[in-house]
Amino acid sequence: MKKYIIIFLVLLFRAALHGQQIPPLSQYMYNHYSINPAATGISDDLPLSFTYRKMWAGISGAPSIQYLSGNMNVAQAMGAGINIFNYQAGPLRKTGVELTYSYHLEINPELKLAFGLSGLLYQFHLKKSELTVEDPDDPIFIGEEKMIIPDASFGTYLYAENYFVGLSVPQLFNRNIDLKSDNILQEKQVRHYYLFGGYNFEINQDLVLKPSLLLKFIEVGLFQVDVNTQVQYKNAFIFGLSYRSSDAVVFQLGFKYEELLVGYSYDLSISGLNASTFGSHEIYVRYILPNFLQ
Repeated sequence: MKKYIIIFLVLLFRAALHGQQIPPLSQYMYNHYSINPAATGISDDLPLSFTYRKMWAGISGAPSIQYLSGNMNVAQAMGAGINIFNYQAGPLRKTGVELTYSYHLEINPELKLAFGLSGLLYQFHLKKSELTVEDPDDPIFIGEEKMIIPDASFGTYLYAENYFVGLSVPQLFNRNIDLKSDNILQEKQVRHYYLFGGYNFEINQDLVLKPSLLLKFIEVGLFQVDVNTQVQYKNAFIFGLSYRSSDAVVFQLGFKYEELLVGYSYDLSISGLNASTFGSHEIYVRYILPNFLQ
């Protein structure tokens, strides 16, 4: 019986990461650093960002995700960033920190090319006391399992005032996660490849159209595409619509006031989970501080 419960946990864990080991974000377009380490230090300010995402509302033990990040220009042509993150799905949790360095080359006065490298250190944690089992006194279900994992990601990012193109590769090390539960609960951290780009069309002085595209390929053979469109009105109100293939249609609302931006998105599931969930919710908050090194 215990083997079947552990296998169920593996399926939950993989489902929690939605066929990907890195959960999708619906509002990544506000913070490109969240998917590409090269997008650090691309502005003269210090943007601080917080994201909270609750996936698959209505399903017990469904994943929740929190990010807290900041990045800035630290010297001429150099950027740095930090990202603290926590993913949780039922009794499984992944918590860690990412430190990033980027270098920016000026191709011409309006166009730059950046390269970024991140080092990550995170912990996988299985809290076995939260499992419901037939025999709670079985030693395999007593205590906790933990494992510390180092990893890295690389990215490149071409950007100008009104457009950007980026390529990033998280989970470079392909590490194997083994939480030592009868050698059944294992997960290899495979590389992901993100290719994304977008353009800002200034319709008039009040209206800006911001289409973007994100292509995701995972080395186990999975592919997904995000097609996004945002409309920004008077540099204050933001309305967005996205389609994530085989997953969800996403509705977005945002509001900007001076240095503060607040965004909300709702993912309407179109996958096989749509009969069991009320969808996914995501809140994004960004506040821009002055760069204290300049």
